[in-house]
Amino acid sequence: MNMTCRQMTPNLGAEITGIDIANLDNKTFDTIYDAFNRHSVVVIRDQNITPEQHVDFSRRFGKLMIHVLKDELLEEHPEVYLISNVVENGKPQGRPNAGQYWHSDLTYEKTPSKGSVMYAVEVPECGGDTMFAHTAAAYDALSEPMKEFLDDKTAIHHFRHAIEKYTKNIPGTAPVPEEALNARPPVEHPVIRMHPETGRKCLFVNPGFTVRIKDLALDESDTILEHLYRHMTKPQFFYRHSWQPRDIVLWDNRSLMHCAVGDYGPEQRRHMHRTTIMDSEAA
Repeated sequence: MNMTCRQMTPNLGAEITGIDIANLDNKTFDTIYDAFNRHSVVVIRDQNITPEQHVDFSRRFGKLMIHVLKDELLEEHPEVYLISNVVENGKPQGRPNAGQYWHSDLTYEKTPSKGSVMYAVEVPECGGDTMFAHTAAAYDALSEPMKEFLDDKTAIHHFRHAIEKYTKNIPGTAPVPEEALNARPPVEHPVIRMHPETGRKCLFVNPGFTVRIKDLALDESDTILEHLYRHMTKPQFFYRHSWQPRDIVLWDNRSLMHCAVGDYGPEQRRHMHRTTIMDSEAA
């Protein structure tokens, strides 16, 4: 096979073809890793892999994180978080309706994530897309006074915030155990983070997990965050991925936020496997 890499939008997204991620030499992996840093989202179509191969590929990017929702993990490979509306013999096969709000994966962790690797096992006939917004390009487009204002600010992130504000209001979504909520207390991260590999500054706030900006009055914080979220989701910072079966999509949580689109009904099966890579160089 001959590998090709095609850029999909001016700011983010690349599609790589002609590879088998279960059988990668170091040179080919280095090309994928470079695309991951330069384009933030990398799409690799038509990959027929096992969970073990998924985990092995993901580990080449770094140490893997274990999601706090233990009931939604693949039993043989707990590094794999199951996002699924499939029910077999009365038992849910994963977390339905996950991530249907703008967020970056696991910013509520003390050490946040580097990236995520999602494998599409089953997808709806139509719908169920994932939208990505590029937070580095969004930062670049801010006014200089706003950049200066945000430069030394810190924000509070909390897992419970997404559950209370978004997830519990989505029909068909099981409640999150209080034990899991208590296991992730609030953490603080800079509002602006330097990407450790590209050197680009990125906005590091998101509607899902960011509660507020520290040292501002609550109404001031809400106003600034809402302004940033509107700015970050402008069309020019956007890529929308339409899933196909056996897609692998890897994305950089240091320079993106994303949102799953819940526009498909329960009769449309959507079953995804996701791993999450720890950011060993987090600020």
